[in-house]
Amino acid sequence: MIDPGQYFGISVFSSYPLSRGHVHITGPNVDDAIDFVTPIYNDPDGFDLAVARWAFRKQREIARRMDIYRGFVAMANPAFPDGSDAAASHEKEYPLPQDLKDIEYSKEDDAVLDKYLRANAGSTWHPLGTCKMAPLESGGVVDASLSVYGVERLKVADLSIPPSNVGSNTANTALLIGEKAADILIEELGLNKVSST
Repeated sequence: MIDPGQYFGISVFSSYPLSRGHVHITGPNVDDAIDFVTPIYNDPDGFDLAVARWAFRKQREIARRMDIYRGFVAMANPAFPDGSDAAASHEKEYPLPQDLKDIEYSKEDDAVLDKYLRANAGSTWHPLGTCKMAPLESGGVVDASLSVYGVERLKVADLSIPPSNVGSNTANTALLIGEKAADILIEELGLNKVSST
């Protein structure tokens, strides 16, 4: 339990993670469970975790240099071992001096931080791309006209078609997809031809 008081927090988000998940049906019935995997930090080269580690360190250094900083709340941060520079137990007077040096993290600190990041990673809950627009041989589900490969008269026009994440508001992206879908349907249905009579 955190004592009543005034606190602030900083969050960072990876707009373009390399980790990939999936959503698959498991049977023919509507109530069959779905196979839904939301992987975090599972890219083979560990790049996403390295970026998260860097972002944690950077946001912490930014916070430590703010006049309002009064230390971090232990229960909401990694449990770095006593004696570690990362534990910040040596910070006694606030605000911290202007000539502050960056915290140096040991390999042990990195291991603690990685465990913390894996346990506390979250999402902005903007998943998309489960029916990505791409060539079929590249894992695509829909083509440039929004038609589903191998299925006649079926199009998809929602946030499942972007091939990767978007670094913008997903509502705006959905509106753009809807407008483009309308243009495609108007063209294909011949509704864009103006009668001369």
